[in-house]
Amino acid sequence: MEIESAADFVRMTRGVLLAAGFVRRERDGVVWFESATRARTIVLIHGVNDQAGTWFTIAPTLARDARVILPDLAGHGESEPKDGPLPISLLVERLHAVLADERDLTLAGNSLGGWIAMLYTLGHPARVKHLVLEASGGLSLPFASPVIARDRDEAMLILRNVHGPRYQPQEWVIEALLARAAGSQMLRVTETAEHVVDARLHEIRVPTTIVWGADDGVLPLSYAQTLQRGIAGAKLHVIEGAAHIPHMQQAEKVLACLTSIF
Repeated sequence: MEIESAADFVRMTRGVLLAAGFVRRERDGVVWFESATRARTIVLIHGVNDQAGTWFTIAPTLARDARVILPDLAGHGESEPKDGPLPISLLVERLHAVLADERDLTLAGNSLGGWIAMLYTLGHPARVKHLVLEASGGLSLPFASPVIARDRDEAMLILRNVHGPRYQPQEWVIEALLARAAGSQMLRVTETAEHVVDARLHEIRVPTTIVWGADDGVLPLSYAQTLQRGIAGAKLHVIEGAAHIPHMQQAEKVLACLTSIF
């Protein structure tokens, strides 16, 4: 399938999941994908402005040995609400609606998804067996990059901060980023100050793996190091050749980190 728009990309990624045997589920406005039952379960939580299909690079491989659950966070992908505020508390609550019957979870999140994974772990520590934070947000430290593009130059800066300094985007990628300046999930997220986890990192007592791109221009390595210092026993893996979405940019290396947990 030739990708000519953001909608094409979303269809392709979700199509890969379905072709790999994942089943689309929906309940009370929450949509998720899951693979066949296995002895272990891993939940992969996407970042802001993203959707469950972002994990198409690694989810089919993980599903060979684990049950994989891929939620569309509230207001993202096909999950409700389609408009209005997206409080952080709602994102955590809707995630719990998917995981309410689950135990012994490996919970992995990218960017905003890592923040949600931390909050879920803090709220439901008995359910989480291992926490994986991939380029995770959640601290009160500022971003090292703008996140809203007002012109093409700013779009290129953001895209290279997200994907790496040598990234050459297709035209539709730039256009999609510019379109978000007029309305995106990021602009809808609320309650951010109330839910920063700086002062709560010491409460996370499950084994934690931190995965970070060496070229992350959104959240620099110092951010990862702050997480590592705050979470007792946390292990940090720096992925060369990756930026803010390592599972998209260096899928094999991220798979190696995840499978080593199992």
